Amino acid sequence: MRIESLSADIRAVNVDMVVVNLFEGVKRPAGAAGAVDAAIGGAIASAVRAGDFEGKLGETLFLRPSRGLSSPRVLVVGLGKKEKFTGDHARQALLPVLKAAKRMKLSSVASVVHGAGAGGVDPGTAAGFCALGAALSAFEFDRYKAEKGHRVARFLFVERDPKAFPAVRAGVSRGARVGEAINWGRALVATPPAELRPGDLARAARGVGRGIGAAAAARVRVRVLGLPELAALKAGGILAVAKGSPAPPRLIVAEYRGGSPGAPWTALVGKGVTFDTGGISLKKWEGMEKMKYDMAGGAAMLATIRAAAALGIRRNLVAVVPSVENMPSGTAYRPGDVLRLMSGKTVEILSTDAEGRLILADAMTYAVRKYKPGEMVDAATLTGACIVALGSVNIGMMGSDERMLSRMKAASAASGEKAWELPLHEEYFEQIKSDIGELKNIGGGEAGTITAGRFLQEFTGDTPWVHFDIAGTAWVEKEKRGYAPGPSGAPVRLLVEYLSSRGGR
Repeated sequence: MRIESLSADIRAVNVDMVVVNLFEGVKRPAGAAGAVDAAIGGAIASAVRAGDFEGKLGETLFLRPSRGLSSPRVLVVGLGKKEKFTGDHARQALLPVLKAAKRMKLSSVASVVHGAGAGGVDPGTAAGFCALGAALSAFEFDRYKAEKGHRVARFLFVERDPKAFPAVRAGVSRGARVGEAINWGRALVATPPAELRPGDLARAARGVGRGIGAAAAARVRVRVLGLPELAALKAGGILAVAKGSPAPPRLIVAEYRGGSPGAPWTALVGKGVTFDTGGISLKKWEGMEKMKYDMAGGAAMLATIRAAAALGIRRNLVAVVPSVENMPSGTAYRPGDVLRLMSGKTVEILSTDAEGRLILADAMTYAVRKYKPGEMVDAATLTGACIVALGSVNIGMMGSDERMLSRMKAASAASGEKAWELPLHEEYFEQIKSDIGELKNIGGGEAGTITAGRFLQEFTGDTPWVHFDIAGTAWVEKEKRGYAPGPSGAPVRLLVEYLSSRGGR
């Protein structure tokens, strides 16, 4: 779907459907909604008076006016309560719009920029959220369906004010590019595990710069380390987890050189377990089909590289994605084993289902040694405990650097992608000390998300570091908060905001 901006009066735009909005409780439409309402004989106001439309967030009112507009259809979308409105609500409002357009098999839609008027959000920011919402809402993974879902060909965001239009145009361009990159990653997460084993993920990663323009792609370089290189690096965590599967492991390294030569790197480390059975510590069968999304952190970091290159963010970034398949077999690693990781630290294995931290530890060691980054972020579907603690609303966040954490919180607020800091007090380290090695890979029944984060901290050296546990946010079970069921792309929105803002290093 092409997402574009247009300087025009929405009443005069010749498309299959135009979209305006109302806040909850508004009785008399104003602004663009008021202009459209007047042109079609007050049909919107009549529906509000009759109680047919209240303006709740995501609520829609469909009209087919006989006169007054260049478009034969009008959709009014609710933005919820004005006093609670944020830019992210504008993003969420696009899902019901795209659903309606797909259902009616429309080719073209034009919408006002939601929130840029009475919502109090500046036009460029509002346009960015709207374009992002349109892109994310257009995502379809129907590769395996005989009957494909309908694709809307063109989506326009219309701004009448010539002074506001340049900001709207820039916001639409940015939001569309970020959305496209996120969708690229979402498609990887949705792919069946038999078709996305570590080698397949590595091949897909080589294409992370395709389709974003030659100049942007020229700044991206991807290298893949295979079994011989990992053995030479003594990547004991990656090698051990991979032992149970005939699919050999990979370490994917994707560089984006957007900053000046010699400027410090930001390392983005993402868990890339393409399928997680739990290994010898086998998971229950219920829900195991969703373990294809155990590489969502890796996909997110690659998608962040794609977005950064498309936007021309002036930073040097490197994504490091350790990719394995965690399977039970006669050659699989076992509870009771003691591994020596790339860093030289030894880890006693209590559960083979706590494999993510082992491969991340090696990837983080590699990033620190090879790139000496100024800062490091990791993202992983790491612990079920994070779902218990924070549900599907917040990403679990913890880290070693207060300044970096503060900036991540600001990026979370600005992007609308919620994250909540958990503590990393030294007392939690006592839970992961081993009697026969230096560490053990689980800390018992308490504070599982925190002890997993504290384990990872052992492999950061002196590098400022933030950890994102996306176990509860990487996959959407039911439609909510502007996402259809399936992979969400977390935490790309937050990371792009962090990296492109002044708050980034």
